[in-house]
Amino acid sequence: MEQILNWRKGLFDSNYQVIGNGLLKFSINFSSLKNTAIATTQKGIYLLKSEGYSNPETKILNNRNEVLAVIRYDWLGFKAKIIFTSGEEFDWSFQNSWLSRWSVNNHKDKQIIYNSSTGNGIIHSNTDDDLLILTGLFIREYYTRLLFAFVVLVFILFTSRSIF
Repeated sequence: MEQILNWRKGLFDSNYQVIGNGLLKFSINFSSLKNTAIATTQKGIYLLKSEGYSNPETKILNNRNEVLAVIRYDWLGFKAKIIFTSGEEFDWSFQNSWLSRWSVNNHKDKQIIYNSSTGNGIIHSNTDDDLLILTGLFIREYYTRLLFAFVVLVFILFTSRSIF
């Protein structure tokens, strides 16, 4: 089943809304300083909680605090692997050098392609799995925050070096 969804987020916040057929399908609300988020869908409420620095991962929990999936990141390759407790695995990766197109797929029958502009975008999906769709947006925000922190760190290092 092919579906096309629209997503949007604020310019300076990290709260996503996904709209399908003119109705709000789900939303993701990120914590300000942590890489955690609460996702609200029509099927339930989920917590996405990131842990670790040298071997980072994010656990996706349902409202009964049960782990539904784990996301493992490959910082150097800007990739991630989503592993559901059912055993199903998906690969997440950017599709272009502008970081405006990315995808989630299991290399079999499920594929989701995301496109973005400044604060909105389009999602092309052949699955109706809201949890999988929101996971793709979460990982994108994770890497966006990581890149922003890196740029700020480099800026601070260069400006502090010129001061002394």
